[in-house]
Amino acid sequence: MSTWLMPYGDLTPEQQRAVLFTPDRHRVIFGGPGSGKTMILLHRAAQLVRERHVAPGRFRIFVFTNVLKEYIRSALELLGLSEDCILTYDHWCNLYYTEHIGGRLPWNGRGPDYGAIRNEVFRHAQMNGAATPAYDFILVDEGQDLDPVSFETMKLVSRHVTVSMDHKQQIYDNGASEETIMRELGLNKRNMTVLGAYRCCPYIVKLASTLLPEGEERDSYLSQSHTDQTERQTPLLYYASDRHDELDRLAAAIRTRQTGGDRIAVFLPTNQLVYSYASELKKRGIDLEVQRAREGAAFMPLDFSSDRPKVMTYHSAKGLTFDSVLLPNLGKDWFPRAKWPDIERLLFVGITRATKWVFLSSREDGAFKPLEKIVPLATQGSLSIQRAGERSQGNRSSGSEQPEDENIIDIL
Repeated sequence: MSTWLMPYGDLTPEQQRAVLFTPDRHRVIFGGPGSGKTMILLHRAAQLVRERHVAPGRFRIFVFTNVLKEYIRSALELLGLSEDCILTYDHWCNLYYTEHIGGRLPWNGRGPDYGAIRNEVFRHAQMNGAATPAYDFILVDEGQDLDPVSFETMKLVSRHVTVSMDHKQQIYDNGASEETIMRELGLNKRNMTVLGAYRCCPYIVKLASTLLPEGEERDSYLSQSHTDQTERQTPLLYYASDRHDELDRLAAAIRTRQTGGDRIAVFLPTNQLVYSYASELKKRGIDLEVQRAREGAAFMPLDFSSDRPKVMTYHSAKGLTFDSVLLPNLGKDWFPRAKWPDIERLLFVGITRATKWVFLSSREDGAFKPLEKIVPLATQGSLSIQRAGERSQGNRSSGSEQPEDENIIDIL
């Protein structure tokens, strides 16, 4: 299942150095999408356990979503790590609250009040945890989306904390800035910025870069991509005439990518759209898996050992990797209560989950500001644009079912 996990010997020298950082002080590792941050943390956990004889109950790895936990499950087996060591930070807080504080978890009417639980856990750890830390080390993936009090708590309950982060992928408003994280951990600067190991092909890097602010941040991101352009097919932006046309084109693109053996994901803004699009794609003959698919009364995790396309929300996509990513239904009305910068960060996260190819689709009616930034790539040969009733020529350019012609038509 876990072909994404590279052996330690295949990591770059820079990645290996991050794995081997001594735990004599806290660490912060910065790296963009595809730089191997999750691999670094997993190999680092295995190395610390092995070299320092850390018992299974004396360390934790915090990931941001349960989907990511399922994704990396077999990597734990390959590295000799127990599944019990990895969980989301909020799940850990719930367990801590139940064990050490007791009583019913704080509730906000719809479910657990995670902010209140985090604060209660911090206060308890502040009074009881610093003298005898519960853990030898804690490793944190996607640290930019945790709030500042989370890092204060981790510092209290663990002798060592390593955080990996990328502020470009911060998609929650209450997430901590890089400066805040370093201040909470008593650091003056990043320990390392992981460069030169980005998984995304140049077409995808160019596409994602349009969603970053112009200037130093965008230039830095573009300069850090050293992956060869082995995929001849440019990303495709499809303007559908209506929902049925969009779904037909989406299904056709999935079938084409499946013939090449791609691992495929479809990302949507809400759970409602996830179930709606999954249902319609199944009607069109696509055998797929849905985020939190229901079996009887229980919610079942996604099976990442399966090659079936996965359909999930953008928020659940963090940390995952696929060959092809499809982003349909791009319109402001479908990103509820989100401001344009928030939408662009979500699209950045979604696009950079792909290593080879990206499909985007929208309707003819109404402007969608992020697409206005993306469209100019067509004049540079880095994007194909297609409208309903007009077929790009060639499988390699558009994902259509016409593999014999390699030419492309960019329709502006």
